[in-house]
Amino acid sequence: MVDITMTRIFIIVFSLLPVASIFAQNPDAELVYQETSITFKNGILYKTLAFEIKIYNRAGEKLTKISIPYSKLSKVSKIEAYLKDKNGIVIRKLEKGDITDKSAISDYSLYEDSFIKEFTLKHNVYPYSIYYTYQVQQEEFIYIDYWLPVIDRMTPTLIAVLNISVSKDYKILFTNQAIDSFQTDSADLQVNYTWTASYKDIVEPELFSPPIVNFMPHVIVVPLNFKYYAEGSFKSWGTFGDWQCELLQGISDLPQYENNTISDLINGISDKEEQIKILYHYLQDQTRYINITIETGGLKPYPASYVAENKYGDCKALTNYFKAVLDFIGITSFYSIINAGEPTVKTDKSFPSQQFNHVILTVPLQNDTIWLDCTSDGAFNHLGTFTQDRNVFVVEKNKSHFTRTPALSKNEVLETRAVKIIQSPQNDVIANFYNAYRGEKYEYLFHLDNSRSESDKLQTIRNNFIEDGFEVTDFKLTGADRDSSVIYLSYSARSGKLYNTYENEVLIGIIPFSIPDFEKPKNRKLPVQLDYPVYKTDTLEYEIPCQYAFSDSLQDWSVESEFGQYSIEFHKNNDKMLVIKSFLLNPGYYTIHRYKDFYSFIEGVKDIERNSFIVAKSQK
Repeated sequence: MVDITMTRIFIIVFSLLPVASIFAQNPDAELVYQETSITFKNGILYKTLAFEIKIYNRAGEKLTKISIPYSKLSKVSKIEAYLKDKNGIVIRKLEKGDITDKSAISDYSLYEDSFIKEFTLKHNVYPYSIYYTYQVQQEEFIYIDYWLPVIDRMTPTLIAVLNISVSKDYKILFTNQAIDSFQTDSADLQVNYTWTASYKDIVEPELFSPPIVNFMPHVIVVPLNFKYYAEGSFKSWGTFGDWQCELLQGISDLPQYENNTISDLINGISDKEEQIKILYHYLQDQTRYINITIETGGLKPYPASYVAENKYGDCKALTNYFKAVLDFIGITSFYSIINAGEPTVKTDKSFPSQQFNHVILTVPLQNDTIWLDCTSDGAFNHLGTFTQDRNVFVVEKNKSHFTRTPALSKNEVLETRAVKIIQSPQNDVIANFYNAYRGEKYEYLFHLDNSRSESDKLQTIRNNFIEDGFEVTDFKLTGADRDSSVIYLSYSARSGKLYNTYENEVLIGIIPFSIPDFEKPKNRKLPVQLDYPVYKTDTLEYEIPCQYAFSDSLQDWSVESEFGQYSIEFHKNNDKMLVIKSFLLNPGYYTIHRYKDFYSFIEGVKDIERNSFIVAKSQK
């Protein structure tokens, strides 16, 4: 659902996140040197980039494929490259015919103007070096640079330099992090800014760690005043909001036939929320999400009439369209921009700039506010893990402001299991599971159920939703009504490991919660960032074989800390034992200094689960 080309900045940032690695003594490759030099001439931004990469082995050759992005607004020229052997001798130069052009995002987009120039330079004797340089020209821009001198999360950067030269009357704003040095000097009518950075201590992503970019060097530079489709300014969030309003001018008209359809759909309905829900269902049923990245670098929405006629749009176009729908029936709503995704990336409110990658619609009613993701096929007024509990910038002429999306409560992410377990005559276990999922797993299963084949569903459920030691025999995914953010998974499964007979006793294991394996404190390097609660409950009903009876050795447990809660209770009922469990992990940002206590809580819960058994003794 993210409009991934809204800014290329966030493509670069998030591409660093998914894969973990540890920097060893001998890296596969190194970014030996990187320099970005930016100047202005006649209002045009000229950016010259140069890279030198040293390849040490075959694994490092993933960096030999060079990709240079460009678009209608960001033109690339003066591409030069060559290979040097281990002695520093140039052994090959890039030819014009070595460069290919392709779409940057063809898997996501119908129309696009984002492309890549690509080439590969390799040698068969290690080590060798690749040097390449190119120039970018931009006439309209809202970022001078988002400088992230890291080409790969596994690859150290030895030295990187950012140079920006501007006239004294050209005002820039910047923020930076983890920079080795910064200096500025004036010469004649110019001001020169220089940042130097390195990336030698490779950061390894860890379970529930904050965004890795938070720990990498970067510099963000924007112009105080700019022209990007319309005149704008980053003087304040208010001026930025007014510029956003300019982009929305003149694109809200709907065809008459669409107005007629809207009127028919809500005919006789007076309740505003019900009207919005009916029309939101119409949006979901009649349009589809697709990324359209043409015009203004993807920042200006397509007109509402375009969506009405073509039945598709990106997050901006669909949001603008639905805003126009609500305008037609007299309901006020606001185009709102947000940084979507996980883990949550915080908005730097002290630095007015384009920090967002998604658009939603805010609909304030008399007693409540409705939040609508117009790209979603899910429940009405449900933002989910994708956009919950974070700053959102509401665009309103002369009144643009920040507010916050609702945080998911523990009951809105609750996962429940009701399991009936019996021992078969063949001495294995038959378990019937009836699970209900909300939150992240609801979103995952909803997408799975609506977009994948039955064989894909079965494989995915086997790999991700079946407890260890169980073999699923059949399953069924069932959604509630379309506006309920819960989905049900029922299945039967067998296990030969749960019931263990020792002479005249049966030892029955408790089906444990699926709790992540966090790093041991001595190995953990980064804080824990939990953006929303983790909440699970179990109701497990065990049957025992005839002529057996439950022992009285069972003990209830309850654990509570600042990080969460856990409880387990046992209730006997003739030949059945009911086990009721719950586990809650509170959201929060837990520093590395608190991690030892956090880890102790998690491991304490796991110890109880591992060491809890039901004992049944023979009555013969």
